[in-house]
Amino acid sequence: HERLSSVCVGARKHCNPGSVVCIRAVSALRSSSQCSLYIRHTLFHTIRYDYFSYYSLSRGSIQKGEDTMKLLVSAFLALALNAAIMVTAKSEGSTIISHENCDANALPAEKTNISTLDNGKFYKICPGSHQLSDGKTFATLGQPRCGDGSNFAFYATRPEQTQKEDKILIEFSGGGACWDMGTCAMQSFMLKMPPFDFVLGMSCSDLGKIADASSGWDILCARTVGQIDFTEYNTVVVPYCTQDVHLGDAEAQYTGLNVRHVGAHNTHRTLQWVFDNFENPAHIVLTGCSAGGTPLSVVYHMINEHYKAKGHDVEVEVIADSPVYLTPPNFMENNFHNWNHETVMKSIGFDFDTHKEDMHYATAVLDYVLDKSDDNDGFGLFTHNVDGVSLLYYKTMGGEG
Repeated sequence: HERLSSVCVGARKHCNPGSVVCIRAVSALRSSSQCSLYIRHTLFHTIRYDYFSYYSLSRGSIQKGEDTMKLLVSAFLALALNAAIMVTAKSEGSTIISHENCDANALPAEKTNISTLDNGKFYKICPGSHQLSDGKTFATLGQPRCGDGSNFAFYATRPEQTQKEDKILIEFSGGGACWDMGTCAMQSFMLKMPPFDFVLGMSCSDLGKIADASSGWDILCARTVGQIDFTEYNTVVVPYCTQDVHLGDAEAQYTGLNVRHVGAHNTHRTLQWVFDNFENPAHIVLTGCSAGGTPLSVVYHMINEHYKAKGHDVEVEVIADSPVYLTPPNFMENNFHNWNHETVMKSIGFDFDTHKEDMHYATAVLDYVLDKSDDNDGFGLFTHNVDGVSLLYYKTMGGEG
């Protein structure tokens, strides 16, 4: 924690004064089910927050809020849905797209335009599998799935009122990580889609009303935080079901357990839908908690480089809530390769081969991304003086001290 705090403050040299803001909570304790800014979506967990002042995001800076988070109630149960398979396929250039691995209640991402969706309703959207024209070889990052091989989808909603300009909130869900037989067996319930289908057809204000009646349960897209009115934003929620901090590209064979660490596939195909549907958005906010906060620097770079290549100057801001940058030597040398982050990291130009076994890997990634960031963008980090989750994982990863 101390090393990361020093790195984060030092990172200001990369940008103009005020464009990168790094913060940490004082006298705050994070336990196994807590995050700081919004709901942490964890399957079968009771979700709660500590009482402490939080930090809210405003354009270009992070401002301290005076509100406090309240205890959250138990997570919702998923809706019971009939099992069926949506089968669609189309040829797109030299790529064949199949939606065979999509739930019956999910819309095919490659055939769904944001303009065709009703305002103020959550939809479940499934990115298809992408095969090359030979019908045998999958395209790079072309197999979105959950870790147990089940179907993946993301959730999206347009704002309830039509806006003059497109603004987007993208939230990456958290929920731990696994890298060997022992940890993946323990986390096996997190290798399937979390039960978020209860939001289908509902609006952010609907969920906000439920939150208000539920002793502090909250949802970001129903709120105004700092100077940002998130009710004006298109919202995309990226579930987490691969246990590789959203960036893996591997099918791991553990003793008696096969795990698809294909988070990079899910991330890439979700972002592709965003790129296809929002040609030149005015503002993008990226956020995520724990394992959902960990990949945000990489996701920021992917988004920033895409829009710059299109000639668009899109303002992007990031707030990573309790990210877990844990890279002890034992894990880096013996287990990190099981996720195969190499594919996505090399795709953004990062020198993965030099740093892949380096305990300062997270520092190198942050430095690389911030060196290439835009001066009008902001990066915020919220972490804790005492983080029981990080301590537990650090020890499990073989960390010492």
